[in-house]
Amino acid sequence: MRDTDSFPDPATIESLADSVAKLADEIYLSLTVIGTALTTLWDRLTEKPRSAPRSTDLAPLRETIIGELERHGKLFAGAGVVMADGVLTDHPRHLDWWLPDAQRLMLELNPESEYFYDYTTMDWFTVPREQGRRWVQGPHLDYACTDEYVCTFSIPVTSTSGTFLGIAGADVPVAAIEEALLPRFQAFGRRVVLVNSEGRVIMGTDPEFTTGSKTSRMDRPAATVPVEAMPWSLYPLGSTTSH
Repeated sequence: MRDTDSFPDPATIESLADSVAKLADEIYLSLTVIGTALTTLWDRLTEKPRSAPRSTDLAPLRETIIGELERHGKLFAGAGVVMADGVLTDHPRHLDWWLPDAQRLMLELNPESEYFYDYTTMDWFTVPREQGRRWVQGPHLDYACTDEYVCTFSIPVTSTSGTFLGIAGADVPVAAIEEALLPRFQAFGRRVVLVNSEGRVIMGTDPEFTTGSKTSRMDRPAATVPVEAMPWSLYPLGSTTSH
């Protein structure tokens, strides 16, 4: 869907929202592939009476995750699965998260460490766990990997019996979102910004409102347009863009 030549013309604010939703659907489809691989593996590991799965049993997921990273190129800065508390016997917390160079991300998951990374408190984990739905958190600075603004997309993953196993997720750089969507935004011909549910700017065509900035001082029009099935909205600002 990232071929902007396929977009309808002329651009409308509704068509911009549809373009954002289609990009998100592309990302979530990839996460579904990863999540389905985890469910299938888990069901196979637990179909016979034996000890509960260990982190090493998740090794077959690597091929699927790396395959999705390669398929998406620059769109993904990292992807993988993040496991629920206590579902593995050898580690209370565990993530199989891979980077585009096929290196596994290693984070400090020991609660006694000053560098403890407590993913169980983060929205991209808690919303899928508690509400059973997909989510996206950000933009936020990815201090663990790239030191750039990313949005973290996630979906819940369960076993066939309904046990919550964790999430399948991906870090998507804002720069990659801009590359996919900016030509379409510029074709709209008016200043417009894409914001999250907290009123933070993700991207747009107004240089006054940069990624991560708050929109509290923005004169918000009455007719904002939500992005379907996303905690994001589009805000047209009314004047012509300078492109």
